[in-house]
Amino acid sequence: MRRAIELMKRCEEEILNTLTTISKRTNEFMNPELMVIGGYALRAYISLSRYTRDCDFALMKKNGWNIDKLKDTLPEGYLIDEIQKHENYGFLKCTKLIKHGKTKIKVSIDFMEGEIRGREPGKIIVIDDNMIKNRIFKSIPIANSSIKLPFPSYIDYFIMKIVSARAIDVRDIASLILENGVPENLSKRIMEILPHSSIFLIKLRNKVLPEIRKSTFINSWRGVFGTSRYSEEDKNRVIAKLEELLEDLGNL
Repeated sequence: MRRAIELMKRCEEEILNTLTTISKRTNEFMNPELMVIGGYALRAYISLSRYTRDCDFALMKKNGWNIDKLKDTLPEGYLIDEIQKHENYGFLKCTKLIKHGKTKIKVSIDFMEGEIRGREPGKIIVIDDNMIKNRIFKSIPIANSSIKLPFPSYIDYFIMKIVSARAIDVRDIASLILENGVPENLSKRIMEILPHSSIFLIKLRNKVLPEIRKSTFINSWRGVFGTSRYSEEDKNRVIAKLEELLEDLGNL
């Protein structure tokens, strides 16, 4: 356990160094206008943190490709694993192997330009002008330090989590709802940034709620955040809010 904690700390130190470097080389994330999504963005909205080796960025598609320039914002040692450019979206995945004793750890930095896309059909989130305008800048804890980063608004981040709906996302969603509730004007925003808006209801109904209803959910929820804070009462409160949301959205 001690070694695992040491590895996590070493990984976070590298992520912190990478974010600090990107901040300096993009004029504090303004050129281009970036926002952090994924696991690190969760720290902007809840009081607990969970471990992740990946840091994901999103940015709007304008003229040309910013992902071509972003390769040069990373510290030395990163390699390009994958780069894709399509009509409306692009993707850049960079990784770095860092050493801790005899162990090597892979850190990943991803940039998504224009759209955030999953592997399943319909899992498309458009990065629009309002998503960039409504970014929030907030200091979050990383590696026993603090760094100010840009994040999506709560409503946009909530939509991202529901659409993704992996097991880890469902635990994040439960924590988000418990501390922040369900965002207002959700249906309007869903229609603006989801080309296939029904994917939201599909994920909520078929993935998110069934996962939270499982008898094993409490243990996994506590485990991923390393806490004993969450209770059956908390779980039931989250389920009630999601069921109410499902009813409010109707057929979307």
